[in-house]
Amino acid sequence: MPDRDPILHALNEPQRQAVVNIKGPALILAGAGSGKTKALTHRIAHMMREGIPPWQILAVTFTNKAAGEMKERITNLLQITALTPQPPLPPGEGGIHGAGRLPVMGTFHSICARILRREIEKLGRDRSFVIYDADDQEKLMKGVLKEMRVDEKELKPKAALGYVGRFKCEAISPKDAMAQATTPRMQSVIMAYAAYQSALRKANALDFDDLILETVRLFTELPEVLDRYQETWRYLHVDEYQDTNHAQYLFISLLAQKYRNLCVIGDPDQSIYAFRGADIRNILEFEEEYPDALRIKLEQNYRSTQVVLSAANAVIKANPNRPEKEMWSARKEGPHVVVHEVRDEKKEAEEAVLAAEKMKADGVPFNEQVILYRTNAQSRLFEEACMRRGVPYRIIGGVKFYARREVKDVLAYLHVFLNTADTLSLLRIINVPARKIGQTTLGHMQAFAAQNRLSLWQTLERVEEIGALPEGVQGRIRSFVTLVEKYRTLKETLTVSQLTLRLLGDIGMEKWLKDGTEEGEERWGNVQELVSVTNKYDALDPQTSLVSFLEEVSLVSEVDKLNEIKDDALTLMTLHLCKGLEFEHVMVGGCEEGVFPHSSSLFDREQLEEERRLMYVGMTRAKTHLHLFLTRSRMLYGTTMANAPSRFLDDLPDGVTERRSDELLSAFAWATESGVQRATAKHLEPFRQHEVDAAFNQDLSFADDVNQDHPQYERGTRVRHPSFGEGKIVAKRGDVVTIQFDNGKRKDFALSIAPLQIIG
Repeated sequence: MPDRDPILHALNEPQRQAVVNIKGPALILAGAGSGKTKALTHRIAHMMREGIPPWQILAVTFTNKAAGEMKERITNLLQITALTPQPPLPPGEGGIHGAGRLPVMGTFHSICARILRREIEKLGRDRSFVIYDADDQEKLMKGVLKEMRVDEKELKPKAALGYVGRFKCEAISPKDAMAQATTPRMQSVIMAYAAYQSALRKANALDFDDLILETVRLFTELPEVLDRYQETWRYLHVDEYQDTNHAQYLFISLLAQKYRNLCVIGDPDQSIYAFRGADIRNILEFEEEYPDALRIKLEQNYRSTQVVLSAANAVIKANPNRPEKEMWSARKEGPHVVVHEVRDEKKEAEEAVLAAEKMKADGVPFNEQVILYRTNAQSRLFEEACMRRGVPYRIIGGVKFYARREVKDVLAYLHVFLNTADTLSLLRIINVPARKIGQTTLGHMQAFAAQNRLSLWQTLERVEEIGALPEGVQGRIRSFVTLVEKYRTLKETLTVSQLTLRLLGDIGMEKWLKDGTEEGEERWGNVQELVSVTNKYDALDPQTSLVSFLEEVSLVSEVDKLNEIKDDALTLMTLHLCKGLEFEHVMVGGCEEGVFPHSSSLFDREQLEEERRLMYVGMTRAKTHLHLFLTRSRMLYGTTMANAPSRFLDDLPDGVTERRSDELLSAFAWATESGVQRATAKHLEPFRQHEVDAAFNQDLSFADDVNQDHPQYERGTRVRHPSFGEGKIVAKRGDVVTIQFDNGKRKDFALSIAPLQIIG
């Protein structure tokens, strides 16, 4: 092939090997920023150029954003090579695949949802099922626990759903789970699991986990269906394989059984979703399952400076049982990683926002900067600091657009038009806008439904039989039923945008929302934004238009939409949400023991290893500037703590690290008062000389070392200070030690100048 081959040119050698070896199983260990999306897209384009039909190729991603980026890149590559494909068919047309279109690319959930829309009737289910989001699931579980008469103090809905989610990730049914129940609490949980599944089925609904589990069940119980999809998708690709759970593993393994052309790509060092059921063993044991698998390591990083990578490599190396790899970059030079110790959490937030403003002044836009934190509880002070300084910001992971009340109200109407068995959506809209159908009326209807074994919709249709309801109430309910029936008919001839616009006019939504307040205007604006989203589905036939819209909305994530935001604003987000993103300047807050690593991990080896991977992920989001903050004391959850610096900071190499502390000023103040007048550059390490100059506003030099040779000043050493008394060294970083004094105070000192005395 010519040197300038558009598909193979500009690939490094490991990427090239990943692209050209297209038969059999392959494991691609792709470090952070190593161009794995490039390798994957060029591989698929190469396969198509080699004559493999696009409909035989499946690529599974973890976000819609990743799938969209892959489609765009492959289309561009094929156009360059004169293999321009026909435009992709709209969702829902041409079946699960179609000749002339691009390969199928999407998330596990979206692909399984598409399969089930075609096949779920073979399992005795209705293909008009709805997909319940987290809010719907919580409401359903709350009703289940109430019916079971389980006190919420004993078992909260979210906690019950947490257990259910773990069971589903492991593909464990309620029956199998009951065999594992060893305590009365777990028996209650599993009974709730069984009742929850029954309630979902009654509502003709699936939650996210069910999308995968039902597809696995389909493939397991109906081999002829599995065979058809194995013949369809002969070449499989799974991105972020380290994040797959057992149910997802089963789905992929079943599809790969026949032809074994399975390429998985991922990084065990970035496995951070165990709390969601991700099983790192899937990638670590891939070669045991496929002994003939090709193994390729992508170690060249195209995002970060070598300084950032050297720091991140040093942190992750402390984890055992990881495939050996060393990330490197051609960007050899760059600013040191700043480790900045401050007084408390308020000072931390203030310094982080000031650092962002300084970067902005130096030419780095706010939207190229991010503040990361371990828990959502830490976000408030960063947000307040932004507001005080007038810095525009966005919080990722707050109230999502599709979770806003008015948006969910409109979506609930559309769900009911598709599926009247969706009781949760019916309950949501029956009095929106207000129809004077209150809780007492609903209570009478639910009692009638239970007595006659009817669904809520069937009860509404027979409302005249409920003697307890006055004629006026019955009339309002009949009007509601007529409205729903009207739109159930209209959905056959109107696209989802036409349906939504007509509905909003019929029910007077604008007048109801716009109550003369700014909040009302904003809520109506959100509804209008939803209508603009529906316009994307106007090219589809009406029934497909509605189904496809509701499906995409239920599967969209907030992180998917991050790059669509054009405003220049500082991003605030948790570390768990940042994977797959990159920023010029990354700040990580709360680098203290008990905060990060989280207190829940301190006595669990596997959790602690995952916390270390989480730090690695956060650090490798940075292109050039990386800023790690820690505090000497922190109030969190109403309690003031004085935690030791995070153990992860101890692993940072001195050669790439610059350590700052506002305690430095008091140390130099003491030195000045004591008549100490000279210091060598070594004594200023790991602080920058110009910071010291600024502190004194004069040229500095010190004469004699107070503690000239101090190898004996190690962690655990007992010392005495003339002002603060006795204490113990709890951390040492270069020439700086942290001392926890017996009186409860915690201070940092430069050993070169502090008047410390070792005691027995």
